[in-house]
Amino acid sequence: MESTLVQLIKQYEEYKQSIGKDLQKDSLTGFLLYMNKRLGQTGNNGIDFGVSSWDNFNRQTLTEMASAFIGKMGRYVDHYAKKSMPKTQVASIEEFTYLIVMLQEQSMTKSELIHHNAHQITTGTEIIKRLIAKGYLEQTNDLKDKRSVRVSITEMGRIAVYSTASTTKSLSRIATGILSDEELLFLVNTLRKLDDFHKEIFQEAKQLELEELVEKYLKED
Repeated sequence: MESTLVQLIKQYEEYKQSIGKDLQKDSLTGFLLYMNKRLGQTGNNGIDFGVSSWDNFNRQTLTEMASAFIGKMGRYVDHYAKKSMPKTQVASIEEFTYLIVMLQEQSMTKSELIHHNAHQITTGTEIIKRLIAKGYLEQTNDLKDKRSVRVSITEMGRIAVYSTASTTKSLSRIATGILSDEELLFLVNTLRKLDDFHKEIFQEAKQLELEELVEKYLKED
């Protein structure tokens, strides 16, 4: 009898043949989906992403459902954050996302930081203003561009971010809920793909109207 490893390799070879030259599908999550559908695994002992249920809906219905669920997830996390973040040195999840970025950067212009967090200029400016007032960020004139102002995180800001570790860990755990490791991997890869798609729009074409965006970025079947 063939070993499990040999069987797995053979299954992977069949998966590679099934996708042909479509490199976007050549991933661990793609292989997991393929095996799930092939073996018909369900329940707690298998990997079930509900692929077979797609047959019961058209694409329009699925996109509407996905958009609704994504929107609700944001509200759920916001609800949890409003309960917990004010108890830390960082008052909101918005302030946290600005500070955590600055932990990785020596400095950024205000517009770069706002843009990174996909906020409108007015909203982002208010968040940065609050963080400067708290002593968590400091600002300096940009030596290369006199029209820009750069911000960097202070030692007080670093301490504030580190103080949220326990709370943000709990937020992450409750946000991802009961997902298995395989489901979480699939979700992260899917959301990253969506983030890359929308980031391009936000950076290059956010001034376009909705229908113009659909026309420019989506190819109708």
